[in-house]
Amino acid sequence: GWLWYSHSRQEVRLSGEAAERKELEESLRAKDKQIDFYFRKVNKLIQTSEDQLVWDVLESEEYKAVLAKYIKHYGIIDEYDIPKTETLGGFRYKVDESITEDYDLLPEYYGWTNVLMSLQTKDFEETDALFRENFNDAIPTEEIYGTTEELIDIVNKS
Repeated sequence: GWLWYSHSRQEVRLSGEAAERKELEESLRAKDKQIDFYFRKVNKLIQTSEDQLVWDVLESEEYKAVLAKYIKHYGIIDEYDIPKTETLGGFRYKVDESITEDYDLLPEYYGWTNVLMSLQTKDFEETDALFRENFNDAIPTEEIYGTTEELIDIVNKS
């Protein structure tokens, strides 16, 4: 009976909750310190990195080689679709990862969600060819909204 009484008392429960809250706050502070440490470390790596921005090396052989690799697998990419802050090393890594995964990851990395940003890809060209074959007309790009996957589904259903 005494154990039940002592655990049911309000002040005992509050001290237990306070201890849990204190433990949670300490773990959150530790995670914040960890995040802050890695944030500073990443910023230091970025500042000391000799990797150049893609937009600064558009005429370089290295950029052209990475671009050729991407075009071979996924079709044409417009340089304006690459963010101004993308480094050549980052671009190379994303293209290599896309090829390894056998799935074009650049739209996810760069946030290309609108079909109009993907007009020169193999997926769009194949969908447009299918549309032309069945309807003797090109896909009306001025009326396209949504993702390439949604467009492919719509054309296939049509």
